Amino acid sequence: MSTQSTGRAAGSIVPWFGAVLVLQLAHAFAAASALDAPRSLSLVHDVAGWGSGVLAVLGTLAAARSFAQGDYLRKVWGGLAAGALLSLVSTALRSYWLHAVPDVPFTQSPLLPVRMLVVVLANISTTYALILLAMTYRQSGLQPPSSVRSNALWVGTAVAALAVGVPVLATEVRHLGTDAISTMSAVISLASTLADMTTILLVAPILGVAYMLRGGRLAWVWWAMGISGAMWLFYDARAWLGPLLPGDAAQNAELLRTLRTSGLVLLGLAGWLQRTALAPQQVPAAESSAQTHAGVS
Repeated sequence: MSTQSTGRAAGSIVPWFGAVLVLQLAHAFAAASALDAPRSLSLVHDVAGWGSGVLAVLGTLAAARSFAQGDYLRKVWGGLAAGALLSLVSTALRSYWLHAVPDVPFTQSPLLPVRMLVVVLANISTTYALILLAMTYRQSGLQPPSSVRSNALWVGTAVAALAVGVPVLATEVRHLGTDAISTMSAVISLASTLADMTTILLVAPILGVAYMLRGGRLAWVWWAMGISGAMWLFYDARAWLGPLLPGDAAQNAELLRTLRTSGLVLLGLAGWLQRTALAPQQVPAAESSAQTHAGVS
């Protein structure tokens, strides 16, 4: 790929990532304006959850449909699409209860067991798909070479995953068996935390592959997935990052909660970029003519 083509490809990607940033800022600003109104804040998170969830489903489905039946990568993107769809179902359950019975917490809803099952299946699907993806590119020879920088990134993500996940796991395990509501809530939290820890651990190899593919169309797929994983890291760390930031800890945690939007939308963007990367690439007539005269066939 020529330098001119690479620059043009990078330029065409910028608006997509810019759109993700706009959506993230819109959610953050809306949440910030509703911090003193719990009902309004719940509605803000509800609208953002629907929007980002739908985009994640559409993007991952588009990627899955780009591959033929039986293709290995169709299984990968199919698993990610299933996880995104189930996550959207979880959002729908909470959204229904928020509007139908606004004065009763969802933990007291008869829908809690259903959501527990949906969340567990969603996280299993997503984790399985990410592991398949890592195995796919490892077997195809795209395993990034070991270096001090790559090893440091591995150690950093492993420490981050443990720092974020272990306190949550230790707390939620103690809630198992206390009562039905506490047990189901703990199972939901455990499933989400374990899946997010796996995602965080895979940030290192994902970014490594993105760097190896730099300049190519598939690199942007990996960059989007890697940044998505990084967003989940900060999202999961909101409980202990909140007190470290200026201002009220609880309000900071609510603002960090908005990073879920970036995590989901970037996953959808990765799927859409995967689809476009497989589409036939059209070379402008002027560049094609120049390549022909230069002896490029």
